Amino acid sequence: MQQATRSLFGVAAVFVALIVIAGWAFGVLIDARDQPNRGIEPGAEGPQRVELERNPAGQYLVPGRINGTEVTFLVDTGATHVAVPAEIAEQAGLERGVEVPVETAGGRTTAWRTTLERVEIGGIRAHGVDGSINPAMPGDYVLLGMTFLRRIEFSLRDDRLILETPS
Repeated sequence: MQQATRSLFGVAAVFVALIVIAGWAFGVLIDARDQPNRGIEPGAEGPQRVELERNPAGQYLVPGRINGTEVTFLVDTGATHVAVPAEIAEQAGLERGVEVPVETAGGRTTAWRTTLERVEIGGIRAHGVDGSINPAMPGDYVLLGMTFLRRIEFSLRDDRLILETPS
């Protein structure tokens, strides 16, 4: 009887280990699918051109940096400026400026103007980018809006968004 109990515990332990490993592997696959541009290194030397792949939700997510703080940008051509969630703004050392009303997908709210001293995506860099700190935004992504995008050239080719510094 004791032998059978030990065998049962051994089988259960192996089963639990397999479930944990399968869950981890599934998470890695889902993450890779949702963020296909994860391999882009912010601040990398080399070409000032970045090609982004669309995720299954139709979004272009790209790793980058604000003032040296690593963030994930969500490219948003409909956003007037770079919109930073309050939690990320604090990590990046952004100062709150003038309070301004903003219209977001979630409705009207109040944000603060700020200046991003340095924004980096791959080899593309911009300095002194106007932005806002929005306390109502969830802390996952920074909206990469037109105050950054108007400084570079961007085009869409075959579902790939190409960002590059002007020639």
